[in-house]
Amino acid sequence: MLSNTHVSDISTESLQKLYDLSMELLCVASTDGYFIHTNPAFSHLLGFSEEELKSKPIIEFIHPDDVDKTIAELGTLSEGHDTIGFENRYITKSGGLKCLQWWARTDSDTGLIYAVARDFTDYRHERILNTQLENLLYKETIVATTDKAGVITYANDMFCEVSGYSRDELIGNTHKIVNSGQHPDEFFVDLWGTISQGRTWTGMIHNRRKNGEDYFVQSIIAPIFDYEGEFQHYLAVRFEVTREIKARRDLDKVLDILNETGSIARVGGWELEVATGELTWTDETFRILEVEKKDGQKPVLPEGLELFVDEHKPVIERAVERAATLGEPYSLELRARTAKGNELWVYTNGKANYEGDRIVTLSGTIQDIDAQKNAEMRYEEERMNSIRNSKLASLGELAAGVAHEINNPVAIIRGSAELIPKVMSDADKLDRKIESIYKSCDRIAHIITSLRKFSHSSGHNEKTLSPLPRILREAISLAKIRASRFGVEIDLDDRTQSVPTIECNEVEIEQVAINLINNAVDAIKEKEDRWVRIELTSDDEYARVRFIDSGDGLPDDAKDKLFEPFYTTKQVGEGTGLGLSISRGILDEHAASIKFLDSHPNTCFEIHFPLR
Repeated sequence: MLSNTHVSDISTESLQKLYDLSMELLCVASTDGYFIHTNPAFSHLLGFSEEELKSKPIIEFIHPDDVDKTIAELGTLSEGHDTIGFENRYITKSGGLKCLQWWARTDSDTGLIYAVARDFTDYRHERILNTQLENLLYKETIVATTDKAGVITYANDMFCEVSGYSRDELIGNTHKIVNSGQHPDEFFVDLWGTISQGRTWTGMIHNRRKNGEDYFVQSIIAPIFDYEGEFQHYLAVRFEVTREIKARRDLDKVLDILNETGSIARVGGWELEVATGELTWTDETFRILEVEKKDGQKPVLPEGLELFVDEHKPVIERAVERAATLGEPYSLELRARTAKGNELWVYTNGKANYEGDRIVTLSGTIQDIDAQKNAEMRYEEERMNSIRNSKLASLGELAAGVAHEINNPVAIIRGSAELIPKVMSDADKLDRKIESIYKSCDRIAHIITSLRKFSHSSGHNEKTLSPLPRILREAISLAKIRASRFGVEIDLDDRTQSVPTIECNEVEIEQVAINLINNAVDAIKEKEDRWVRIELTSDDEYARVRFIDSGDGLPDDAKDKLFEPFYTTKQVGEGTGLGLSISRGILDEHAASIKFLDSHPNTCFEIHFPLR
């Protein structure tokens, strides 16, 4: 057995090891503020050796802001009072800070202070952070606690502010006080079933303020337990989202209106995720393309491109590719083939949307224009029929004059031919007769060529770059045949410095000129002074053609109706009233304009052609 002496020696050695190996900071200090002994944990934490720690007053190791309270605490210790949980900050050798928490007592026999400290730095940081989070939570959110029965035991200021109830009105009551009545009973059964089983419930709750207004809160409700697992209370943290909910509802209303409007106008919207090829369509887009809408499924780009006829599929594919890679917008009229196999004309456009300098989506619209397009094609067909009919009418008016014009050179040919045998011996006379025959044949050929060209039916898009003076001269050569019957002179006054060129369908522009000349001839054929003058001028942008006749203008009641279909100032049976209306339609197709110049002393119509 060990003697008492050995026990004492072992105990002393064990205590020394405990002192040296302790993770806690152990020290002995004097009441005048110096360390007398420090264990290795001190040096390990602060970076100073024991000799360095003992060489200076304790307060020189302490953060300046904590010096005064440390001196006060040392004074309390010297008076025989214990230190429990005192905190101050020490400056480490590297310049950092460590927060220490102290327990200390002064030995009455020796007057020395025996102390234990622990590194409280991390805990202090966490405590400060938690305090800040707690303050933020209680300040910016609605916080309440309830007992097991749901009776409110705590309500923060935000709860009072949002609900309109005072704290006294809330505490002791249940949350039924703010119940809006908008949730079914099953909603609260699920809520209570979740939290009563120790789980957290989250969701949106529709409540009502004291003044009767509705408000919405995103809620987190959880049971709180103590360290032994015993239930303490239910904690509810809520965020008011009334504005967001109302904004969403307003947006839903706008979307409903847009969907309804889009349905009426047959306009749908779409968006393409460039990276994935995923398409988002509005309801009307599904309806236009007759694609079944399925929950949780979205069409992809290849499926969307398949909904166009083979002829137009490469067009839309190229447009989408250039928009997605180059940011090039597009606007197209195409023929679609719906999922049910029906074909229709649609108008679709698209544009690129960027994030920074990267194209992330394309968006646009698609519109059902089938009825409109078919109407346009029918209108174009009718327009071409009207032009042809007008041309035939003009040809009819020219027919008598053409016959007369051709009869004259035919008579010359016949007469010259009959005289040839009689002048065979006279070479000069024979040459003159043969030359006369040639000229008359050329005259007939020119008239026939002009008529053949004028009567030619042209396609919609047969436009070429043509010199305007040549078109006017050919129109005059045809119109002169009829005008000469009434003794009307037609002249072209070309005042241009260079030859103005326009992009046009020559036959249609010639038809307009002949119509205006014929109208002028009809208006002045009974007058004593009978002439028609065509003036041609130009600048850098436009060519201007004036058709002027010797008339005195138009009556006031006719000026506003000139270009209306079927309106005419001619005698019954002399005109259809379509000439000027069709002429203006032709000029509109050529981006040209026509107007009656009321300020001119004679009757004058002016046409503006854009130059090319």
